[in-house]
This record gives sequence, structure tokens and C-alpha cells, in this order.
Amino acid sequence: MDDQKIKTTLPMGEVCDLSSQIELFLKRQYAQNSRSQASIKALRTDLEQYQRWLEAKKLDYLQADRLLILDYLSDLRRLYPDQTLKNSTMTRKLSTLKQFYKFLQMQGLVADSPLGQIHGFKKTKKLPEYLFQEEVGQFLSGFDLSNASDRRDRVLFSLIYGCGLRVSEACALKWVDFRFDERIVRIVGKGNKERIVPIPLWLMELLKSWKVETGASGVLFLNKNGGPLSVRGVQYRMQIHSQKVGMTINVHPHMLRHSYATQLLDGGADIRTVQELLGHAALSTTQIYTHISNESLRNACQKAFANFTLSDS
Repeated sequence: MDDQKIKTTLPMGEVCDLSSQIELFLKRQYAQNSRSQASIKALRTDLEQYQRWLEAKKLDYLQADRLLILDYLSDLRRLYPDQTLKNSTMTRKLSTLKQFYKFLQMQGLVADSPLGQIHGFKKTKKLPEYLFQEEVGQFLSGFDLSNASDRRDRVLFSLIYGCGLRVSEACALKWVDFRFDERIVRIVGKGNKERIVPIPLWLMELLKSWKVETGASGVLFLNKNGGPLSVRGVQYRMQIHSQKVGMTINVHPHMLRHSYATQLLDGGADIRTVQELLGHAALSTTQIYTHISNESLRNACQKAFANFTLSDS
């Protein structure tokens, strides 16, 4: 479906109708850009919200300029008095409008986009969630060692934490990736980038026992049907186990990786070393853990002095 066919599907007299243009835009996005239904739904929500705003103010979308768009974005913040729209949400809505006006340019309905000089909103950095060591200890306990799935999970969760792995990396591990005589494991991370990670001493015996039990061939972790574990499957097993041991927080795989990085820094590791162990391409990705490490120190101090009071006498 090319742009000329799209345009001629409109009845005469409705070429400039906003509702019709939105529908054509969404059809084009779905047909040419392989957008999912969920993505199309998000685009529709953003554009219909913009349409309602224009209609309430009796404004013409074809006459929109930079100031009109800025007014709209400003009003969006005030449309939700009980909740502040995240910058990521605002950036998505801005991106939708940019795509839509680019489409209108291709239709010959506007000469220039009113969003050319409007940039995205600064992304808010969210500190990763992590566990204190005693919480990790609680999570890595309580397994029913008479149950094969529990024995597998004990090794899997311990390995994710002890080597700071992404869950996808752990699911893909094979026994040939291990060198037990050197206490290292070869990890293939994002972009097929390889890294070598040391295996902690406390994890070695657990891995060796699992190697004997599984026959030391193929991948380390299989599901009940004999196939490789999925990322979603691991997430589900973690949720079940965290509830089983009485944890009130939802433990997820990346939380264990974050805990690994935080505790490395707390233990005196330099940030370049942590970057290499985590397999981060950019140091800036690793630097967020320095904030977590400082926060963990503050929390430790707060906990230590929680009941201390200074006498006036």
C-alpha cells in the first residue's frame, strides 16, 4: 500500500478530515512498519487525545505551529492532576505527533512539521532494585532438595546472583562454558559479546553436584519437558519461591544481578571491573550502581542508629 493509494481511499471532501487522516495513518503504520496491534492502539490513544484537545479549543490541526504543540504538551501535564505523567510517556506522545505530521507532509497537507524544533523529554533514571545480603540469603534458602525442580532452581538462582548474569545468559549456559579448574565461566551476552566471569568459591560445590546429577552435557537447566528454560519460566519460578520463603517483595532475575553489582562495589571493586563483569558496553550504564552503593551505605547507617536518641542532659 503506497501513499497515493492511501490518499485516494478517502471520499471526496474528507481528505483533510482529522479523523480520516488518523485512520489512514494507523493503517499505513500497520501495513508498512509492521506495527503490532498494541502499538497501533497506543498511537490511536495519543492521536485521539490530541484531537479532543484541538476540538475543545476549536483549533485546526493543519494550522498547528510550534507554540500550539507546546501548549498542548503543557496541558497534557495538567490533564492528570492526581498523577504526573512520566517523561517516557510524554516522549512517546511527542513521537506519535512527529510521526503523524510527517505523514501529513507526505500527503501534501502541511508544508512543514510544527514539531521540527521540539525535542524529547529527558529520561528519568530509575535506580535498579536490589537485595541486601541477608535478603539474598533468605531467597537462596528454603528449597525442597528432594524435589528435582527445587534442586535445579537452587543452582540457577545461585548462579544468577553469584556471577551477576542476565536471566537469558543463565538459560543459555552449557557445561562446555565452564572451566572448573580455573573457577571461571564464559558468558555470551548481548550482541554475542563474550566475557569471562569468576565463579565464587561458595558456588563451586553446588555447580559440581549439579553437573554430576545432570550428566554434564548440553545446557545446564531444563524445564519439566526436557527443553531449555525460558526467561518467563525463570521469572515465574522466582516469584513462587520468594513467596514460599516469606519474602514480601517480588524478586525478579535482574534484582539478583543488581545485588551482585552493588555488593561488588560495596566490597571495594572499582567501577571498570564491575563494568567488565556485567558485560556493559558503556561505563555510563554501570555508573548507576555507584548511586545504589551509596544508598545501601545510607540505609545501613540508618538501620544501625534507628533506636539511638541523644539525651538533653
